[in-house]
Amino acid sequence: MTRTASAKRKRAEREALKADTSNKRTKKEDPKAYFVKQAFVENSTGADRVREAKLYELLGSEDIEDRVAAAEAIVSSLFDDEGVPEAVLQKHLDWRLFRGLASGRAGARLGYSVVISEILRQLFGDEALSESKYTGLTFDKVLEILQERTKPLGNITGQEERDCYFGQLFGLECIIRANIVRRDAERWMAVLQALIKLATKKVWLRPQCGWVITQALSFGNISKESTLATIKALQAAKWAKTPEGVAIWVVALDQYPDLEEEGIRNPLDPKNAADLPAILKESVKDDAEGEENNETVKMKQAVWTHQLHFVWSSILGHYIAGEDNNSKQFAAFWKRAVDENFFSKSATEGQKLRGFLVLQEVLSTPDLEDTSYPVSVSAACEWLFPIVFSKNLMACLINQAANEDRYLHRVACKTLSIIEKVAISHPELAGLVVENLTGNNGVYSFDVRTGQKTVENILQQSKSDVGEDLIGVLSAPVMKTCTKGKDLDKVKLDLRVYVEYLFKLANSAPEPALQELTSLAYANPIWIPSNASDFVKELSRSRLQSVFANLSRKDDSSTFLFKAVEGINPDYIPMDDKLKKAVTEARKKLKVLSKQAGDGSKESRSRETDAARGMALLYAIAIFQIYNAEPDAFQLLGDLSEYQTRSSTDGEGAAEFLIEILLSMVTQESVLLRQVSQEVFGCFTNVVTPKALDLLLDVLPADENTKGQQSLFNLESDEVDPEDLEEDEDEEDDDVEIIEDDDLDSDEIGSDIEFVTLNGEPVDEDDKDSSKSSDSDEEEEAEAEEEEDAEESDPEEAKNLEAIDLALGKILNSHRLDKDKEAADSDSDADMTDSEMMAMDEALANVFKQRVKSKPSQKKERKAAKESVINFKRRVLDLLLIFVKNEASRPLALSLLLPLLRLMKATTVKSFSDRSLETIREYQRRLKRARAAGASSEEEGGKKKKVTKSSEAVDAEATLQLLKDIHAEAASSEASDIVKAAASASLIAASTLYMADVASRPAVEAEYEGLEQPGAGEAAKGKSKGKSKRRKQKQGGEVDMPLAFKQWKTSFEAKA
Repeated sequence: MTRTASAKRKRAEREALKADTSNKRTKKEDPKAYFVKQAFVENSTGADRVREAKLYELLGSEDIEDRVAAAEAIVSSLFDDEGVPEAVLQKHLDWRLFRGLASGRAGARLGYSVVISEILRQLFGDEALSESKYTGLTFDKVLEILQERTKPLGNITGQEERDCYFGQLFGLECIIRANIVRRDAERWMAVLQALIKLATKKVWLRPQCGWVITQALSFGNISKESTLATIKALQAAKWAKTPEGVAIWVVALDQYPDLEEEGIRNPLDPKNAADLPAILKESVKDDAEGEENNETVKMKQAVWTHQLHFVWSSILGHYIAGEDNNSKQFAAFWKRAVDENFFSKSATEGQKLRGFLVLQEVLSTPDLEDTSYPVSVSAACEWLFPIVFSKNLMACLINQAANEDRYLHRVACKTLSIIEKVAISHPELAGLVVENLTGNNGVYSFDVRTGQKTVENILQQSKSDVGEDLIGVLSAPVMKTCTKGKDLDKVKLDLRVYVEYLFKLANSAPEPALQELTSLAYANPIWIPSNASDFVKELSRSRLQSVFANLSRKDDSSTFLFKAVEGINPDYIPMDDKLKKAVTEARKKLKVLSKQAGDGSKESRSRETDAARGMALLYAIAIFQIYNAEPDAFQLLGDLSEYQTRSSTDGEGAAEFLIEILLSMVTQESVLLRQVSQEVFGCFTNVVTPKALDLLLDVLPADENTKGQQSLFNLESDEVDPEDLEEDEDEEDDDVEIIEDDDLDSDEIGSDIEFVTLNGEPVDEDDKDSSKSSDSDEEEEAEAEEEEDAEESDPEEAKNLEAIDLALGKILNSHRLDKDKEAADSDSDADMTDSEMMAMDEALANVFKQRVKSKPSQKKERKAAKESVINFKRRVLDLLLIFVKNEASRPLALSLLLPLLRLMKATTVKSFSDRSLETIREYQRRLKRARAAGASSEEEGGKKKKVTKSSEAVDAEATLQLLKDIHAEAASSEASDIVKAAASASLIAASTLYMADVASRPAVEAEYEGLEQPGAGEAAKGKSKGKSKRRKQKQGGEVDMPLAFKQWKTSFEAKA
């Protein structure tokens, strides 16, 4: 067929498609209409031509379903029944399929390859149609058509040229995949010569052609004689010392090991491996035959490429799938070809990149990823990992990962992530990976050196059953350092890292990690030097507290905490007889309580188990504090015994006494005590009484200054003047944001505006001028305050001033003017010498330095007092949040609302306002959930999980007064957060009273009607009311409490 005829045919197809499209514009095209199994005709016209064109268009589709369906339809249309004539089949191979392989469409080669492989299998496979029916389509003829239709001709672009070459490569691969060269060695040699010829066209085609040859040999479809002929042909083509040649040689020898007896060299044999590093480095080498003729074969390869050559898959597969004696050969190969080749001092960045890719290939080998072969995984890795984590590789990996400016930083981090993934996905390999990272050729402080979290993530995500193995791996290097190391700083550094590793491991394997930590903290391991014993004990005890704090947050992990405390041998701790007896009794109680607490699972939890768990936590912490020689730890044991006595005898004040114990714990800075106090409080919220709750609520109104500290902690009250308190209130710390309402025009300010104080906080732009004009006034006030401070100081300050006066009098030989009558007349009016003047200057400087030092201490004390009150309130708010989460259905929780609203108005700490609002909203959510659960339980007759209802009665009169007080607080405040919190609190109180007391419903409705119709007093405000309304709108929107109540009432009546 000529090119003119081809052009005419294509034009006819376009016209037919155009006509078909114009006739079906309004209809949605359905590909299934073209999948009819109908034989192709030689001279297709009209609908047949359209169907043929559509099928080949779908064959190149990116949709795999359309592609497979089109392939099946084409093959059926060619071979079903008696099959199409030879001319039709040749036309489709020639002008459709082989030409389609050169298409640049995304799915064209994939779809066309499927059809070509099936046609070749029909022609030259078991059916052998080329011998019976299509005698003109011989193998040589088909191969000729393929090469002719994929040959780049004329002035074409580079992309079109690449498409042609890749099309020919795909066609040759189709011949191999059709399994038609196994029976005929001549066919295989013809394909081989075509591949060798194609590889010379472009340098990037040789690896692709080599991969096709390797695949053909690895399938086992090539006979031994053909394999030997293949190697000889490649030797003649000078492929022997190329990466492709090495891969082909390795695969061939794996298929037929006895080829070595016929003179085929094994490239991996140590005797023949002299040139292997240079070959795998893909650098310039002299061919053996070329040396005689002084010819050089240049290996052209891209140095910077993230695609690893396939030769490494063949080599690694050869060693990993082989016998155990391969370990020595692989170690020699890895050292020579990788560690001393890609990671030598003279290696380029591109070669180091290739080395990292080789390591990634090792870690991603199918044998390691395939969980169906666990024996091969563990067996191979036991000898594989110590080899691949070699000296030069590890040094380069650590250096590249540690510095972001390095060229290979990203690939090094990716390599570490692959290492981490292997250790996590295969728990049995975690110890082996950690051992090679922290020992052998790695460094013990691996994460510190690399700046990554590789070891930490492996430890935290490992399985609990490998915890002991990991501890053994981690302890070996530090034991060696401690026993043989002479540098104390190095010993302490490794011990610190070891303790940190145990701390991380406690998240995934708490039991063995806690045992080791307690051994370090209280025992005296013989391998730890005496001069580092105190250091490691202090560090281990600190980390134990952190672990206990983490475990106490988890219900199912608290048993590990109990076991850890019980596992500490009291004989290691020096104690007197009285303390030892108390600890013995406490350990017995802890053992009993831990059994009563159960495993902490949700299925086994009840009020009794929660109470036992709470007391067990307190006893565990008390014992732990005694072991750490903490102050007041013995007193805590006595308090716990007293509480148990009160609660068992139904004595009054048991709940209040427990709250006092918890408050004494939250005031301390220990994170462990704070966390345990919250967990214990959560276990006992059901027994909290109004008086006990008042102990928490009484903390909220306290002033956030020295006076508040004295009232909360019962400190001795010294006389403090009012000005000092005012200064104390005005002083800010990092957690406090103070906004003076008097300095701001509320009509012009929205709720999202920030203000900056002198400490660097945001300030409103409109207040800059007023702040500048008031600077002089503030300075005068400050001077007046200083004078009043000097006059009205405390007795200690008066003594200090008197001492300074005496010192100055001695230096100046003078006295204060108010002591003229007491002083004797002095006749010494002589002038001082220069030396006397210098001496007096030095003396005066010392006196005033002492005076200056006394003032900052007072400021620090005030700041410390303020911080202690703020932290105390923060801990109490945490406890109140726990209470509303657990006891939202109890009427007692209503008593929280008003103190929280008043705290929001009074506090200068923004976080307190946010926490109070969140507590009220959480109360509202939990209450709604509890009511829904109760209604559901009643509807289903208690078939579902039983919902515990509160037996407490709602005080109608007190609740109605609470509702009025809430509305009063909302009316007196303009802050949007307070208004929102008051709206939620109002609905909580109103709905509770409305549901509990039918007689109070009119009063509740009247209260909300009063909000809708303001009284005469409010109406008289006139302009002020409008101004306030506009301000509320600017500060986040006005909250309509009556509307919210009406909506809730409507919903409640609908459900009732």
